[in-house]
Amino acid sequence: MTANDLIYKSIYIITEYYNNNLQPYFDNISEDVLWIGPAERQEIRGRERVISTFSAEVHGLSFTMGSIRAICISPSKTAHEVILQYEIYTHYPDGNTDLHNQRIHYSWYKKRIRTENGSDFRWEIAVLHISNAWPYDSRDTIYPIHYQSLGLPVRLVEKPERYMTVTANDMSVHRIPINHLLYIETIKRTAKLRIHTSTDTIIVNGTLPDFEKTYSDFLLRIHAGFLINPECVSKIERFTVTMSNGAKLPVPEKKYTTIKRLILTNLQSN
Repeated sequence: MTANDLIYKSIYIITEYYNNNLQPYFDNISEDVLWIGPAERQEIRGRERVISTFSAEVHGLSFTMGSIRAICISPSKTAHEVILQYEIYTHYPDGNTDLHNQRIHYSWYKKRIRTENGSDFRWEIAVLHISNAWPYDSRDTIYPIHYQSLGLPVRLVEKPERYMTVTANDMSVHRIPINHLLYIETIKRTAKLRIHTSTDTIIVNGTLPDFEKTYSDFLLRIHAGFLINPECVSKIERFTVTMSNGAKLPVPEKKYTTIKRLILTNLQSN
């Protein structure tokens, strides 16, 4: 299959997708496919999960596709990167229509598969990434210097200054701003930890003593099974610490006074 064949196949898949026919999409994804959607936290890994998640989706939307522009980069004979840029009109049941300038990136890989006659090759989608383009000011080249002219939304958030970098069990690497880190807990009867952030939960191999030693400047041990970020404590009361996400963590009775003093000292210093 040539690069042009995959471009036309990619266009067919997305046009059928927006005709609410998902079968061509399902038929062409790999077992370990990674789907990344345009919204925050839209990430699905694995063919089975993708199919079950999309099949369970119920909506009353219809779509119209506008112009489509295709680009293909072929880093090797067994890989093609196809990028489509297109207009998508979303029609809502209340009669409203929204327009997005959308981009979709297919990572196609040539895979050997077993057949009744031995083996053959098949092109599969390993990564599918959809994004919505921001409005563009012709005075800008790379960065949105003139964002105010376009009325782009700006959120006032605290600038991260310190980070923790960890490798999760699925081998993904996470660089976590410390002001996003809530607490770390042991997973009972395993040599694994669960790291809770303001947006995610990450499973890693390791022990609390190792993390406590490495990150002692901003983590506090409150229990045999918990390390916390004191800056993310919303309340401390008798034998319990409440984190900013609402999680209530235990504090041993014998350590409560000391832990409370350390947390209050940290909060006052910040």
